[in-house]
Amino acid sequence: MRSTVIKATKTACFLLLATLASPLTAATTTDYNAGWYLGGNIGLSFANIGEDAITQNIADSSYTDDESDLGYKLFGGYQFNKYFALEGGYFDLGEFNYDLSSPTGTASGTLKVMGVNLDALALLPITERFSAFARGGVNYAQVKDSFSSSGSLSFSGTSPKEKDFNYKFGAGLEYAMTDTVGFRLEAERYRINDAVGNDGDIDLFSVGFTYRFGVSEEVAPVVEQKKVIVLAPKEEEVVVIVTEPLAKEKIKESVTQKKTVAIIFEEIHFEFDKSTLNNKAKDALKRNITQLEKNPEIKILVAGHTSLSGTEKYNQGLSERRAQAVKDYLVKEKIFPADKIAVVGYGKTRPTEYEAKPESKVYSEAAKANMRVLLKITYQ
Repeated sequence: MRSTVIKATKTACFLLLATLASPLTAATTTDYNAGWYLGGNIGLSFANIGEDAITQNIADSSYTDDESDLGYKLFGGYQFNKYFALEGGYFDLGEFNYDLSSPTGTASGTLKVMGVNLDALALLPITERFSAFARGGVNYAQVKDSFSSSGSLSFSGTSPKEKDFNYKFGAGLEYAMTDTVGFRLEAERYRINDAVGNDGDIDLFSVGFTYRFGVSEEVAPVVEQKKVIVLAPKEEEVVVIVTEPLAKEKIKESVTQKKTVAIIFEEIHFEFDKSTLNNKAKDALKRNITQLEKNPEIKILVAGHTSLSGTEKYNQGLSERRAQAVKDYLVKEKIFPADKIAVVGYGKTRPTEYEAKPESKVYSEAAKANMRVLLKITYQ
């Protein structure tokens, strides 16, 4: 019977992980904040075995214990958006020991804890790469106790087990080192029932890594689009600053004459380390791009840029996400068709203005000007 229960617990764990992982080979999402992931944590666990319950009714007793051990967990999950995720997995919280001696005998015990869990995660983005999260859920833990004694001290069983559902909760921080690999720092509390009738808590403090599936595919359309669009017209290029009162007429006039138009949107300057459009930027796009929708010859290249702060690799990805955000908005709002828009990221290689102190935490006007997108309108 005991071996059957253990097998059933392990089977439930692997079925849970398999259920979470089964869609990983499906088509990837273009939402940078959504998708499937797997991961693992390792750290120190601390238990409250329950000295009072063990030593009750034993006079003149001496009690010692070891209530810490190495613990780990393996998990998989799905992040629905940048604020919410579901996560399930397997945990092993380690082994904890205690020794009891009295004038009438001695006793010792060992407690092992393992099981499966399912949690809901509330996420709080701090920057595009760094976030905090809180979790709450249920765990199904198997607690195995083994005992030995001498003299008049005795226990009712030599290797009892307890299996039960209980709550768990925790909090942590996560940093996305790349688009696919993240680093976690967590603190969790597992409520458990042991085999001698005690309720107790086990705390796990751990570090770990996550691996996201499909995120790297987010910028794949950028490469494909760059192959098919013609971006080197020999005709005169007209530069339009879109804060001017006559910007709309200038764009219309330039397109009518079949000239390439480079549009500099003063309003579309992103916040540091962000790739989301604000309402001012959306209004500028609606006001100036809608007029081009009915011209079948027109194509648009959206070019993303960053400030000079940060690594080349990270800024390259950030500039691509900024360009993609503009394209996604134009398509979602039906301002311009998707097959007529290409995107490209230039990272920090083509700044608009010189930044004297690119690593400064006080971002200059030059840095803000470089956190932008530029649109080029051309024709076949």
